[in-house]
Amino acid sequence: MGLKFTQSPVKKEDLPSDKNEIIKFSELMTEDVEKKWKKGKLYKFQGKKDRKFQVQTYSTTKGTDFWLSRVSKHKIDTALYDKVVYYLNGSERTEDNQWSMKDRTKRSKLEKEYIEVLDKVDIIEKLENGWNLVHIEYDLGKPLTIRDFNEWVYPVEPYTNDQGKEVSMIISLNAGHLDKSLTTNHTPAYYVSVEKLEYDYNTNELLWLMVTTNDAGGNVPKWLQNATIAKTVSKDVPFLFDYIESH
Repeated sequence: MGLKFTQSPVKKEDLPSDKNEIIKFSELMTEDVEKKWKKGKLYKFQGKKDRKFQVQTYSTTKGTDFWLSRVSKHKIDTALYDKVVYYLNGSERTEDNQWSMKDRTKRSKLEKEYIEVLDKVDIIEKLENGWNLVHIEYDLGKPLTIRDFNEWVYPVEPYTNDQGKEVSMIISLNAGHLDKSLTTNHTPAYYVSVEKLEYDYNTNELLWLMVTTNDAGGNVPKWLQNATIAKTVSKDVPFLFDYIESH
């Protein structure tokens, strides 16, 4: 069964376990963003140490699902690149300079450190095929209720693509809504995404690209969510780099 990126919940038994298949379909989701998706707003941010960021947004519709993408490009040395991979992907360098992912839930646990509104992360289940079931709570502040997300998360450790660049990814699928006792007085929401890092060791250029379709639930109209999410996800770029600079 091929990997399907839709807003619909995915059952455990329908999760693909072939790593090459997961990579193939995830690459297809991200390869044409800058060429074929509708170009949106360019966000500019001032980070620490006079670091400047430009984050370009794009959007498209697949079936009835609205998809948003953010793309940023960075000139960084390999030491900083290694840290970005660690926090976004959970992979670490070994003593012989190879990538290792000792804990496939590491990335989900690390998110809480640099995403301000992320209030809670629980690892519900670790599957033998590499997927993790993660329960996440976002505190958006009153009067909004806490948003609950249940996601299947699959990290892909760094590999070399056909162009000789190093790629790592994180895939998140909608896992539906679980035990209601976990979400008392919370608002169910969902999030589907592919996040990709692509690094060129010859030029020290990093491409950080993310595509997502999601719904924060509650009484917030979908059109309003679509209009505001671009800035929200774009802020993740300076937030992460500033966090790394501070730690």
